[in-house]
Amino acid sequence: MDSTVLFESIIYRKELPEYVDNLNKITNDYLHKARKEAKESIYEREKKYGVKIGDHGMSYHSHGKLYHDKRMVNFEMLIRTTARNILETQGFDMSNHQLDYTEMWVQQFADQGGGHHETHVHWDNHISGFYFLKCSDRTSVPVFHDPRPGRMMLNLPIKDPSKLCYAMERQSLKVFPGTLLMFNSYLPHEFKVDNGIDAFRFIHFNIKATPK
Repeated sequence: MDSTVLFESIIYRKELPEYVDNLNKITNDYLHKARKEAKESIYEREKKYGVKIGDHGMSYHSHGKLYHDKRMVNFEMLIRTTARNILETQGFDMSNHQLDYTEMWVQQFADQGGGHHETHVHWDNHISGFYFLKCSDRTSVPVFHDPRPGRMMLNLPIKDPSKLCYAMERQSLKVFPGTLLMFNSYLPHEFKVDNGIDAFRFIHFNIKATPK
């Protein structure tokens, strides 16, 4: 039979290692502050449970307006321009809309492991994405889920889980320092539990199209 693909979920990917060193230096400042602020939370948690668990399960992150940092102007302009290109390529008329960041922050998972994100979407946004600064084949990875609610009614055993196919309910992506991923904000995503072996740091951003 002939087939037609409708309602695709697209994840856009580009390797941009040239930004890694500079953005790591910039984000060190924010994460140093986040670590200082987390010390009290760690102390109170250990006091409550009577166990030395350190930062297990936590994550350190900056405020959500990282795009205001003038040192990141080239990076944030690249992301904003790419977001517009994605929406226009998808067929949206952007002539009467402008793109604005709603959030951009840097995040690093706990040194002692357990860092993760549960499955979620970014409501009231149009494009979301990650830029990975520190990761390896021993760190967490992003996992994307089929966004169609009715899909859960169709679950059947998968013949070969190692291959990307229509039957997939979720799929993880291997990433490297310098990997940029961008996608429509309605796409559910999560991060697998990190084991705390190597550092796992990334910049996360959300962009919204608003009428001019």
